Amino acid sequence: MQAQESVARQWNEALLESIRLDFARPTVHARNLHHSSILMYDAWAAYEPTADTYFLGKTIGAFSCPFDTVSVPVTMTKQEAQEMAMSYAAFRLISGRFANSPNAGETMMLLNAQFNALGYDMSYTNQDYTNGNPAALGNYLAFRMQQFGMQDGANEQGGYSNLYYEPVNPTIIPIESGNPDIVDFNRWQAITLDVQIDQSGNVLPNNTPDFLSPEWGNVVPFAMDSSDRVTYERQGDEYQVYHDPGDPPYLSINDNLAGNEAYQWYFSLVSVWSSHMGIEDTTMWDISPASIGNIGGAENYPSTLPEYQFFYDLENGGDIGEGHDLNPVTGMPYEPQVVSRADYTRVLAEFWADGPESETPP
Repeated sequence: MQAQESVARQWNEALLESIRLDFARPTVHARNLHHSSILMYDAWAAYEPTADTYFLGKTIGAFSCPFDTVSVPVTMTKQEAQEMAMSYAAFRLISGRFANSPNAGETMMLLNAQFNALGYDMSYTNQDYTNGNPAALGNYLAFRMQQFGMQDGANEQGGYSNLYYEPVNPTIIPIESGNPDIVDFNRWQAITLDVQIDQSGNVLPNNTPDFLSPEWGNVVPFAMDSSDRVTYERQGDEYQVYHDPGDPPYLSINDNLAGNEAYQWYFSLVSVWSSHMGIEDTTMWDISPASIGNIGGAENYPSTLPEYQFFYDLENGGDIGEGHDLNPVTGMPYEPQVVSRADYTRVLAEFWADGPESETPP
């Protein structure tokens, strides 16, 4: 099967396996996936006369990656040159990013085996791609991306730790009764555990997990710009938020029941819908496109509490979607697909939880 897969696919699979062996940190690995994809695309695009590179010869954020054109060596086909450059770039970047992984030994064995299976020379580290060797272009690409990563706002050199965020609330200790020391019910609170084990099964040295990437808005994005960003300031520090959805419902600290209506309704929605997963639930649902979807235009989506209460069916589940009368391909009505609501909602929950042994939460 591997022989039928592209080189890019093979390195993507190697990266996903490296992620499974690392700490469960979705934001960090989204960045790893993005950066490795850039390198493999640019290594391909460098040899395509009509393709436009993303990183090579461009400025991303405040970082520039100089580049002169390359040509296919006379001893290779264009595809061979592209695959060599892609492989060196991916191998160097992924190896560097996961050198301090909790399972680095296993990860390096995996990456080395992949690289050797493709027949490349691991000892070749030259970055002067003007010599015509596609391996040098791959090495150069990886080196420049590593430099970019040291100044893109992720704090890679500091192990991606938070630089200035400080929680307002003291940690909660589950084995103790209640939560008497909480300061603000509407702010994040850490949980202190006897032993912390992440999604990947790693036992972590710190038994009080940190807030995951509260400063990640400082990282140079790949598909957004300053027009998509709102800057918030707290205690002299800035927090960048892209596509800000606005405030969530808050729990009133003054026992103002009217002010808590939105919070209570959203909370109860989760609770009621969770009950649909119980094995005692006997409701049957048609999950075919005849009954699900087709909400209509943007004007039908909710923005206020009354609109949300109309949009979602609190008691029975689902939304206002009317389904589709006809299959646009066949011109015929969709066949019903009647299933147990309990089975369907459990599968939904498992899908979005993404389960153990996966790369990251969705």
